[in-house]
Amino acid sequence: MGTLPPEKDQRGDDEWFNRHGFRRWDKPPGPGRGTRKLFRFFSLSTIFTLLIVIMTVMFFRVVFRDRRALDQARHEAENNVRLVTNGAGVGTNQDPAPGLLPPLVAMAGTTAVSESINTSEIVFKKASPSVVTVKIFSGADKRLLVQGSGVVVGPGTVVTNRHVVESDSEIRVIYQGQAYPASVMYADRDYDLCALGVPGLPAPQVDMASVQTIRVGQRVYAIGAPRGLELSISDGLVSSVRPYGAFPLIQTNAPISKGSSGGGLFDTDGRLVGITTSSAIDGQNINFALVADLISQLPARTADIKTLKPIVPVQRADEINHKALLDVLQERKQAIAVSEAELKVMGEEINRYTITLNEMKQSLDGTRNIKAYNDTISRYNQLISLRSELANRYHQKRQAYLAQVEQHNQMAEQFRDQSRLQ
Repeated sequence: MGTLPPEKDQRGDDEWFNRHGFRRWDKPPGPGRGTRKLFRFFSLSTIFTLLIVIMTVMFFRVVFRDRRALDQARHEAENNVRLVTNGAGVGTNQDPAPGLLPPLVAMAGTTAVSESINTSEIVFKKASPSVVTVKIFSGADKRLLVQGSGVVVGPGTVVTNRHVVESDSEIRVIYQGQAYPASVMYADRDYDLCALGVPGLPAPQVDMASVQTIRVGQRVYAIGAPRGLELSISDGLVSSVRPYGAFPLIQTNAPISKGSSGGGLFDTDGRLVGITTSSAIDGQNINFALVADLISQLPARTADIKTLKPIVPVQRADEINHKALLDVLQERKQAIAVSEAELKVMGEEINRYTITLNEMKQSLDGTRNIKAYNDTISRYNQLISLRSELANRYHQKRQAYLAQVEQHNQMAEQFRDQSRLQ
């Protein structure tokens, strides 16, 4: 027999290792293995780096594009505000160009303050030429005695408060730095209002609106000469329209100071809705204006100003507060009466629950039937739950009632104090 060929050493066969996915540890890598590994690492790193760079570029591109769009919208909105103020003109109803509406809608939140300021500017430009300063001089030295405000309501006619001009001294209306002599034409018997005749006054007359157009919560603007500062404007809201005799009074929180008496209260269209008259004592922005409807009634309601009882605006404000406080007290008293009735009903119901529970408890003591006992126990527990819930509501209602009574007592004491002052 011939000799067998020697067995092939499988460990020395790289093909066998490569085929089974192993790497030889006892043999150095071939000349191309390190290069291929470096090439694979380099390729993956490059791909990830490129992806990160591309995503970063796209992100900043979107950010800058949105910022450019926002700047452009803001710029167009500002241009539109200028167009409305300067192009359309004061007191007109021209609409802005249709192409500018979408930016204004998109920038509504950003331009809200600008729109408010723009409205104030329009009202001031329209109404201020009809607002004057009224000064009362006394003695040979022409000493300034009283200073107030006025509104031009017709050719050579100025309306102001009666208390501003009820002295016998010399009256002057100041318009654009010029002084014009004036005299009393009409003086209302019951309201703090009068009309002055001012020959040669070149001021335009104001547009007026009825009290029927006034809504509580609407924005209004006061223009006058507070503390002698001519043509000062302040804004606020209509806090209330309060009944006061034949004509109501407008309550507003628009700031009004001494010297604003007789000035104008205007709506957002620049129309005169009231004549600013008084402020409440110790009140924060509680101010009152006579409605413009009174102006047309002045000739029929007039009397000789020398025969009229002098008006002190602070007293008039106290009278308004006094009546308003009395109305609130009556409303509180009615609310307390309703609460008392509700508490009485709830208390009677709780008493009925208590009586029923006591009767059921007595019946449970003598019950021999298990089924009847269980049924009674179930209803007994249910009634206890209902009584507990009602008792909790009764307690809460009683606490609210006691708070109402305390507030009522405090307001009643304040009402008595004001009554003693008057």
